[in-house]
Amino acid sequence: FDMNMRRRARLFLVCLMLSLFAVESSLALENVRVAYPSMNTSVFCLIIAQKEGYLKEEGLDVQLLSIRGEIAIRTALAGEVDFFTNAGSALAAAVRAVPVKIVTVFQDKPGWDLIAQPDIKSIAQLRGKNIAIMSPEGSLAVVAREMGKNIAIMSPEGSLAVVAREMLRKNGIDPAKEVNLVVMGGDSVRYPALQAKSIQATLFNTGMSLQAQKEGFTKLAAAGDYANLIEGGLAASNEKLKQNPEKIFRFIRASLKGINFFVSKREPALKYMMDALRMTDRELANSIYEIQSKLILRQGFTEDTVLQSMIDAMKKTTKVQRDIKVSDIFDLSFVKKASEELKTTGGKP
Repeated sequence: FDMNMRRRARLFLVCLMLSLFAVESSLALENVRVAYPSMNTSVFCLIIAQKEGYLKEEGLDVQLLSIRGEIAIRTALAGEVDFFTNAGSALAAAVRAVPVKIVTVFQDKPGWDLIAQPDIKSIAQLRGKNIAIMSPEGSLAVVAREMGKNIAIMSPEGSLAVVAREMLRKNGIDPAKEVNLVVMGGDSVRYPALQAKSIQATLFNTGMSLQAQKEGFTKLAAAGDYANLIEGGLAASNEKLKQNPEKIFRFIRASLKGINFFVSKREPALKYMMDALRMTDRELANSIYEIQSKLILRQGFTEDTVLQSMIDAMKKTTKVQRDIKVSDIFDLSFVKKASEELKTTGGKP
């Protein structure tokens, strides 16, 4: 009898250990690899989703990888990353029939400003001047052309390039003939050049724009007043979207909670942003937050008419002739479902 009891006890312990192992395995977090070229709202929302436990609630863990835009798309196509945050580059690639889709749109207006020397007070005064860009046909270059003079750009046929041309045209300046685009590097190169008066204008993001204005440089225009473009969002390869749609949905739902946290919880969101950007200037951080939070699309998508206008503008830039619909470039079914679900359940961060 004692022997049978001992056998039963051992069997019970073995079964218990196996069941605990099964539970632990089922609770193991699935890894999601995300490539990002620079810190933006898309990255902030993922950091928040990780820190606040939204991803863990979905059984996920995010790995953020700093990868340049064009390389990020290649790694996504190779299946080495699940998502990438440079949605503007994804738009340019998808218009050219590269098999990628944009799955969230967190910002549909650029947050860049055209900054000029203190004595330049209008875009018209940029005729014949030097405007710094990062590469001849990059995104910033396009924006620069749209505004006039020398403007910084980032990558071939980028979204900002489309905006730049629009800005210049609306200000009566021919970007091909009336401004001098000077190829330079990033902010660390262009800002000293502006200070040394080697260039008369360039495009800066919110943080650098505020710093330049504080030192007396002139803000001539905001790119967001001229056109729509995707500056924040998530994209993935078509193959990845087919492989595990349920995992994609869980990831986007957690991301949406992160973006809503960023907009609705100022103080903790500011801390996350300052940590991510390694900022110590609280006043500057407050100003950046004030501007960026107003540009964010809390629902994670925008109207089809806005998206179609972005597609049509990119077609002109890339000289693509074929008909392209919103559904050819965007798959917003996941984020729309998640947004509606969070509304219904009151799932607030």
